[in-house]
Amino acid sequence: MAAVTPEEVKASELEKALENERSAYTKKMSSLLYMIGDIAKISESQVLMLSYRHMLVDKLVKYRAAVYKKKANDLNYRKLRYEYYKTSHNVRLEYREIKEFIDSDMALRSRQTDLLENQINFCSQSIDTLDKMGFAIKAKIQIEEMNYRNGI
Repeated sequence: MAAVTPEEVKASELEKALENERSAYTKKMSSLLYMIGDIAKISESQVLMLSYRHMLVDKLVKYRAAVYKKKANDLNYRKLRYEYYKTSHNVRLEYREIKEFIDSDMALRSRQTDLLENQINFCSQSIDTLDKMGFAIKAKIQIEEMNYRNGI
């Protein structure tokens, strides 16, 4: 049985943490949908919607900075691995083989970057959804005002 490397543990923990975060925001946004339907809870839903939106924007900025930093570190790591395979490796390798070895070495690092980029997409789409909820709230208020004026 192969030993689990620290990089594998790190990738797995990151995946779990990001999944938990997505689940939490999905629940929060789902609860907003029910609140929007109740005119008595419209103001509370607006406050929560804007709050969630702000939190997601903060997360988006944090994740984009992390991806930028990670890609810079990965580029440096790739250069170090190339140097290793070119100068210190036991077997002389062709360029194609070196590239394959480096890609293999980078697999877990790439997975972590992909996980962060996936989270960035989730945050962006969630922000879009919250913006659309804002329009839905506005429409609900207009409908209620129209119903009130028409005596319904």
